[in-house]
Amino acid sequence: MEDKNLDLFNKGTFLPIDKQFMIEGHEVLQNVQKVQEKFHKGDTDTFINELRDSIAGYTLGFDLVNVDKHGFDCKLSTEKPCYLEVKSASFSAQSWQATFNDTTIEKAEAFKDKKVYLALAVWKNASDLLFICYGQNFEIGEFLEEKVKWFKLGKTVRSTQSIPLSNLIFNYGFKILAVNKTKEEVASILRLKSRSFNCIPNDTIIELKDFSDIKD
Repeated sequence: MEDKNLDLFNKGTFLPIDKQFMIEGHEVLQNVQKVQEKFHKGDTDTFINELRDSIAGYTLGFDLVNVDKHGFDCKLSTEKPCYLEVKSASFSAQSWQATFNDTTIEKAEAFKDKKVYLALAVWKNASDLLFICYGQNFEIGEFLEEKVKWFKLGKTVRSTQSIPLSNLIFNYGFKILAVNKTKEEVASILRLKSRSFNCIPNDTIIELKDFSDIKD
């Protein structure tokens, strides 16, 4: 076989395997496995996604979670139900974005419907939910529809669309629910992330004690 000199071989940061990290991490995974087995959640990625969707949805007042692969993540069990799409972002990520993978025209159309809400939950480490950016705006559906059409025309390589947190707030009028923080603490976190959040409207951030319903 030919010995190739590719740029890919120069990428990555390789360090010695930390045995203590491996041992303690494995103990944590064994505890996770016990919960998976108890609730019959065999696939680990699906387990984590469902757990986080449940936490974000319940915090926003939803009482049903979708355990299938397709469809929206949460739903209200009311006579006139509404739906919630949950996106997650890591606190340590370079940017906080709501990322949509393999969006269809049908799903883009759904975001133009007043029954559909979008939430971007920002997590610090595995379990610390800092805040949830939530709301609805028919222009999100229009944005997604345009991106899907561009993909079908071969204008993009992947059918992936992302909306930054700043756009959700300033362009689409979304609110932020401070979950395990005060309004001031969340405002500080946002300002440290980007100077664009210095001019965030005063009524954008809501504390959990003042939050009653996602539709308010």
